[in-house]
Amino acid sequence: MDQFSAGLVVGGISGFVLAWPTQNAWPWAVGVTLLIGWRFRQNRGLLSETGHQALDIYGNQSLLEIAGKTAKLGGWMVHLPDRRLEWSDETWAIHERPRGETVTFEQGLGYFAPEWRDSITRHFEACVATGLPYDTEVEIIAGASRRKWVRAIGVAIRDDMGRISRIQGSLQDIDERKRLENTARDLKRRFAESMENISDAFFQLDTDWRFTYLNHQAERLLERPRSMLLGRLIWQEFPEASSGIIRPHYERAVRERKTADFEVFYESLGVWFSVTAYPGSGGLTVYFRDVTKRYAADQHLRLLEMAISRIDDFVIIAQAASLPENGLTIVYVNDAFVRITGYSSDDALGRSPSFLQGHRTDAATIEEINSAVSQSKAIQVEILNYARDGREYWAETSIAPIVGPDGRATHFVATGRDITGKKRAEERLAESEERFSIVAMMTTDAIWDWDIATGDVQWNSNIASVFGHDDVPVEDGFREWEAKIHPEDRARVVSSVLAAIDGKAETWVEEFRFRRGTGTYAEVLDQGHIIRNAKAKATRMVGGLRDITEIRLNEAKRLQAQRLEAIGQLTGGIAHDFNNLLTVLIGTAETLVDEIGEPRLSAVAQLNHKAARQGAALTRQLLTFAGRHPLEPAALNINSPVLAIEGLLTSALGEAIVLHLQIDPAAGYVRADAAQLEASLINLCINARDAMPDGGSVTISTAPSGDDALIQISDNGFGMDADTRAKAFEPFFTTKPFGKGSGLGLSTVYGFVRQSEGRIEIESEPGKGTTVSLYFPRLTPTEIPAETFSNRALDGGNECILVVEDDPMVRGFAAETLISLGYSITCAADATEALRMLKTDGPFDLVFSDVVMPGAIDGRAMASKITAQYPNLPVVLTTGYADIERIGAASSAKPLPKPYSRRGLGKALRDAIDASRDNR
Repeated sequence: MDQFSAGLVVGGISGFVLAWPTQNAWPWAVGVTLLIGWRFRQNRGLLSETGHQALDIYGNQSLLEIAGKTAKLGGWMVHLPDRRLEWSDETWAIHERPRGETVTFEQGLGYFAPEWRDSITRHFEACVATGLPYDTEVEIIAGASRRKWVRAIGVAIRDDMGRISRIQGSLQDIDERKRLENTARDLKRRFAESMENISDAFFQLDTDWRFTYLNHQAERLLERPRSMLLGRLIWQEFPEASSGIIRPHYERAVRERKTADFEVFYESLGVWFSVTAYPGSGGLTVYFRDVTKRYAADQHLRLLEMAISRIDDFVIIAQAASLPENGLTIVYVNDAFVRITGYSSDDALGRSPSFLQGHRTDAATIEEINSAVSQSKAIQVEILNYARDGREYWAETSIAPIVGPDGRATHFVATGRDITGKKRAEERLAESEERFSIVAMMTTDAIWDWDIATGDVQWNSNIASVFGHDDVPVEDGFREWEAKIHPEDRARVVSSVLAAIDGKAETWVEEFRFRRGTGTYAEVLDQGHIIRNAKAKATRMVGGLRDITEIRLNEAKRLQAQRLEAIGQLTGGIAHDFNNLLTVLIGTAETLVDEIGEPRLSAVAQLNHKAARQGAALTRQLLTFAGRHPLEPAALNINSPVLAIEGLLTSALGEAIVLHLQIDPAAGYVRADAAQLEASLINLCINARDAMPDGGSVTISTAPSGDDALIQISDNGFGMDADTRAKAFEPFFTTKPFGKGSGLGLSTVYGFVRQSEGRIEIESEPGKGTTVSLYFPRLTPTEIPAETFSNRALDGGNECILVVEDDPMVRGFAAETLISLGYSITCAADATEALRMLKTDGPFDLVFSDVVMPGAIDGRAMASKITAQYPNLPVVLTTGYADIERIGAASSAKPLPKPYSRRGLGKALRDAIDASRDNR
């Protein structure tokens, strides 16, 4: 290398190192450059003496050559003004051209790539004009037309006069670096694109838990744009992640420097995430994906496995071998398989399904199965298998292949059921054909035989004798039978029998209404046995049609009687206890009214008395429901029963039905049994409720109507057609299914209204609701009793009375009342004690006793004994039950019902004593 080249190389190295200290700046080159510097710039020659000295001290020409080659750095110089161009050896090498060629300035510019020539020209001309150095990266066209990246550095050199005499600089081959940079840039771009396009969401956190990067999928799953998250603290942006299981996983991953892999349900987003967190020196890299569908699929699979394990049919899944001759291997059996065969799943897994077969298994069936399996076809067979205990059982089996992408079966699924019973039944059926024909002639059922394929139905003679149908055609007999079913039952019954024959059922049973020859309908029980062929297809049905109208009617009557009896027993006991309490309340209220003279307190006492009487009316209402209260007509305001049961009706109708009352104060008074009227209103409202299963409204209104008082009950329910309205009051007629109604409700209301000399009318149309109108004759003003409360003194006496009562309060009230009337009183708590007292503490003038008492002897039995032993001793019985008339037969005097008042008690006993004396 000559001095000129050496100077350019040194200068080039120095400029290169100073301008770009991080690229190829080896330590030795830096040392050489710093020591040599740009000293030649300060001298007019190519290389000053100082430069020579520097080379002598710090290196020699070979060192500079090594530096130039190592750095791929060449020198160049353009002399001004003629613009003569000189290159160093390394510059020729960079251009990949042989040294020694003469290169003009224009040729030198031409070696730059076309797109860079203008740029390098501007830099050079600016340096010539202003002396400003330049340093740029451009492409040249090297030998063999190969493009190459170079770094071009140019500086202006001035003469002694300060004029720019030449431009010199360096040219460095940076093609490898640029290509590496481009490769790195491309890798970075492709990495970014990959991160953006991968199906997984991806984000990075720094060591302070702040977001440094999120890809598009992360934005989508987190439902937040990255612009709002970058630099933000994850725990603040997603508090749910901080408070749940996510944060502990992340912190443990960072702390233990281990990958965290977990699944979590993110509740606020409603999504299951599968998360993998990788710790690194710069923080945490997190990949996550939405696995909600997979989680749901897993749950679905678990449910499917549970369902299969619990069905009654057995399920076997067998894996197909790669070679057909190797057969099938069981990989799954359900619980039904274990139950039917007796083999556990461990016994079956890994074995061929053929281990269930035995010496009596049909060989042709086995061959049929093997052929279907070899061809990956589905098949359905009935096969004789053997259980673990050696028991034979018939299995109706369906085998279907599971085909892989290549069209080959990977598995086979066998499902089926134990049909041993069916097979035995078929055998017995074949044996009993003759016996059946004999039985068909002897039974009272209408026996039928249906050929399913043709639709023909044959009947025995009972279709005529029982149901009145003569000359029933055989052809198209199914349609004939269908046409005789009540229109409201037809769709249900027909769909039921068709479902039975299309399915796997062996028997079919239905109840419905069947038209008789007279046009009326009978309740019938129709049942048949389904006969199937070897492929389980139904071919025939044989059965019988039985008239059960009378049976169902009797059942309804019996159930109604049982319900009434149960209600009677319950309400009787309740009424007894209530009436004991009410006896005391009514009696003490009367005492207060009689004894208190102060008007305000007297009014309070009368209010207590009225409330107690209303309680007695409620008790009477309970007995009316039970059918254990005789009709007790009395004058009453027709509005009173309506208002009295308002609360009860609101509860009975339920929340879906709104009750409206439209009460006319001028409706008037009638003579009727209040309890029966209340019961009738409740009955009608319950009917209205049943006609509105989806809710609605019930309106009860009262009004005068000529000489009558009117109560109307209206609803917006289903309504009735003309035929139903005509039969509404017939006993046991009901539109409800058997067991849902007795058919006695409206007939009972009708009887009560007629007994009260009134009338009842119904207005109703389908879809427009129903209105029931009750008319009762109104009382004239003179017939309406005044509400008075007498303070007249009670009639008493000085006779000796034995009071028999087990309830202490009632016993005390009766004793105190009779003592206040002047009688001498002895009390007994039960019948046994009373009979003893008659012998030891007598004589007595009257025995007053409750009917229901503890012990072996009740009040009626005691009365019978007293009448037999003491014929002249009167006995007055009292009870909280309603069977007063029956009790009266065992008593020598008129019974006294509970609750009784002081006046009622005093009058009843006085009348009994006086009557007894008159009869002696």
